[in-house]
Amino acid sequence: MVQNNIRFNRADQLTQHLTARCLQFRAGEKFLSVRQIMDEFNVSQITVKQAMERLCETGVLEAQERRGYFVRREPRYRKIVCLTPSDIADYSEELSSLLKEEAEKAGFESSLVDMPDNASGVAMLPELKADAVLFIPYAHEEITSEQLNRIMAQPMPVIIIYGTVSVGGCRYVDGDNEFSGVLAATYLLMNGHRKLGILVSEPEVTVIRQRLDGFLKCARACGVEVEVLHPHIEIGEPSPLRSYEFFKQYLSEHPKPGFTGLFVVSMFPAREVIRAANECGLEIPRDFSLISLGRAGHKAGEDITRINTRRDLVVSYAVRLVKEYFEHKENAPIFHIVPAEIHQGNTVRNIGFPQ
Repeated sequence: MVQNNIRFNRADQLTQHLTARCLQFRAGEKFLSVRQIMDEFNVSQITVKQAMERLCETGVLEAQERRGYFVRREPRYRKIVCLTPSDIADYSEELSSLLKEEAEKAGFESSLVDMPDNASGVAMLPELKADAVLFIPYAHEEITSEQLNRIMAQPMPVIIIYGTVSVGGCRYVDGDNEFSGVLAATYLLMNGHRKLGILVSEPEVTVIRQRLDGFLKCARACGVEVEVLHPHIEIGEPSPLRSYEFFKQYLSEHPKPGFTGLFVVSMFPAREVIRAANECGLEIPRDFSLISLGRAGHKAGEDITRINTRRDLVVSYAVRLVKEYFEHKENAPIFHIVPAEIHQGNTVRNIGFPQ
């Protein structure tokens, strides 16, 4: 479990409020005075100065001697930084290329920066010399309310990617996780499967629960029961290895699975499920079909049927949010949900509809 020692102080909170207030002013307009802010928010002059310095450092405000503060909200560094988990090495090159292409079209440079965990990434935000940050959280970690407060308190826009947060004022781009589960169940049902299973291959954080709920709701709405295989993986445990060990034990007790179609809720454990099945003498999709959900590509000789949220669209929408922020575009959305798509691999077969 990641220990989070981030504290959300008064200056953080005030910065968040003033950032939102700046959006109500046009570029070049005079902003609130220090005294006005002190009176309205009931804070000390030191707290106001700290918040205003942050807003000036990131180009949101401009301090003019003897005249006060003026709304600027212009790019200062012409750079977008993407904070990424250290475990995405398999697609970091693709992500870097996509971000570079989209950022250049919007007039920004870009770079990827690894973070060891979500808490460390949030702690890095005030030190980044950037006009905007794309924040990709670890999939197996929840974003805590304290971390979210710090993210939203930053004077530059921070867009959370692949981590839907239904909180007003939070910028994010994500796929529709519940619909992804619905799509996985629908695809198996369309291929004639009426005995379904689901392997909860990650800790039950919000994203995983949404996928699980979508799959179960769809299956049960069609009158199909689902066998839920639950290794009860904890945060910090290696989910691919735990899924492999659990599924191999399951097959030792059930040499002939009771399902014909299995949904594994994440990609890397799905690979280990296939390995466990092969070691137990089962062949996919001959003995049972498998579908997963993930953005990962496939290894040589492996092409898993999966629900996919296109990375190019995710990155494009994220950069669009940055661009519209600096264009002062009125009524522009602050989040986007990217629809999921089916990648038809070779792990699902059509068994026909039962009579």
